[in-house]
Amino acid sequence: MLRHRQFAAFFAAASISNGASWMQLVAVPALLFDLTGRATWLGYVSMAALLPAVILTPHAGVIADRTSRRAILIVTQTVQMACTAAMWVLYVTDTITPWRIVGLTFVGGIATGFQTSAWQSFVPSLVPPADMLHAVKLNSIQYTLARAIGPATAGIVVHQWGVGAAIFVNMVTYPLVIGVLLVCRPRRPTVVGPRESIGRALTEGAKYVLSRPPLRLAVCIALVSAVCAQSLQHVAPAVAERVLGRRSTDNAGLLTALGVGALVASTVSAMVGDRVKRSHQLQFGLSMYGLSMVVLAITSDYRVGQLAYVVSGLGHLTVAVALNTLMQGAVPDAMRGRAVSFHLLGIIGGIPIGTFAMGRLGDAFGMRTALVVDAVVFVSLLAVLTATGWLQMTDVANVPPGSSVD
Repeated sequence: MLRHRQFAAFFAAASISNGASWMQLVAVPALLFDLTGRATWLGYVSMAALLPAVILTPHAGVIADRTSRRAILIVTQTVQMACTAAMWVLYVTDTITPWRIVGLTFVGGIATGFQTSAWQSFVPSLVPPADMLHAVKLNSIQYTLARAIGPATAGIVVHQWGVGAAIFVNMVTYPLVIGVLLVCRPRRPTVVGPRESIGRALTEGAKYVLSRPPLRLAVCIALVSAVCAQSLQHVAPAVAERVLGRRSTDNAGLLTALGVGALVASTVSAMVGDRVKRSHQLQFGLSMYGLSMVVLAITSDYRVGQLAYVVSGLGHLTVAVALNTLMQGAVPDAMRGRAVSFHLLGIIGGIPIGTFAMGRLGDAFGMRTALVVDAVVFVSLLAVLTATGWLQMTDVANVPPGSSVD
């Protein structure tokens, strides 16, 4: 895959930039928790980051199907770079406040709303159609590398030079991605006709996903996993301090463990390839999510907590690859941006819901209670999926490259 020069350049730049973004995602929530002393604020900043995307992502999926995905990414990356620069200036001038963090995060969330569908559907256009699913898998691995390296680096950077250094490093990596986007020339996708209104195109995309049980199930799994499992990333400062007896900035160690687990899973995924059914991959990944929640709910040992996050990372990458290849491979190119947007909607809608709910429960009844409730809900839903055999619906064949919407 890396023999395709445009994909290789984008892969490298995105890996570095996303790794730096994870540094900021470790540093800023820890700073916010220290400023306020309340886990609920972690829910506020998560909502600020992702709720704009909940509203915009479906419409952005339509836009990604009918306009230049490269241009969308250039604009959104520039906006996110400006938000990061503003946050760095506020920090170094000692004028940063919780609400200013939330405000800048909200603006960045608007950019994310336009960016995410375009990013996911842009990656396949950098390679020939026959290599599309391999590019999708490598894109997931790229996020995994960032997830492993970013928090580990943040732990060192924050300890040695402070939160401002982590924000600064993130700021200066955005030009890498923007530079690659400016020079690359992706393959032209099949687009929706310009006379079709956005509302009509969005409605057709929703009907397409909802009328196909495998795609509908994928969106539901993404939503539940985001609410119960991925939200654990965002409450990590509170988990580190209130449950595991460490400093809030030790969330870096928890998220590094998460990345290590995902990195292991990505290596196994690359070795196994398509030899394991997608339903079996999902069963394994969701089971790892459930196991991690149970362990985290009953332990007070930081190292055991790290192990739980490793297991969660195994589950995260396995589920992400299975769902991404399903959503990318089971739809034609003309519908890909919209189909992917509904899948992403489940994720970006679920994370702030889960983070806010866990933060509120944690402040009211203790983080331990919040973790127990989270584990019980997820394991119960996993039992239903297993008993009904619904996961087998995801073993759907891929759509041949170049196919049109039926």
